[in-house]
Amino acid sequence: MSGADHPFVPEWKGERSWSAPGELPSTFVVFEAGDLGAPFRIEHGRDMMFNDGELEQDYNFIDYFFGDPDAPIRARHYLHDEHVSVVLPSLPSNVTLAQVGAFFPSDTLQYLQRRFASVQVLTAEGYSELWAPR
Repeated sequence: MSGADHPFVPEWKGERSWSAPGELPSTFVVFEAGDLGAPFRIEHGRDMMFNDGELEQDYNFIDYFFGDPDAPIRARHYLHDEHVSVVLPSLPSNVTLAQVGAFFPSDTLQYLQRRFASVQVLTAEGYSELWAPR
């Protein structure tokens, strides 16, 4: 794997995705000029749940990590959905949707708004829609 420097996050070093034997190196890690609020880490995951050897649930997702690496904001996008779900660290357990807006970094929200049909956040009532185009 080859490294990729992030243009807006000092000292951030990403890694390009793997390539199959005989293929050219992947260009999976791509940053656009002016892409403020970009995550410091992106991970692809897949959770497959079986019952007696039969696939029952298959979750294919991408996790985006923003802000402080010790207490990151995590946004998860399930690839079959149009929205992204966000968990903000260190919020009180009884936080309301109206209060979440004060904690949500605007550059992170703008990054997600450019990529997803809506942004949901975890509140005391469960996941609630913070943003969707009207």
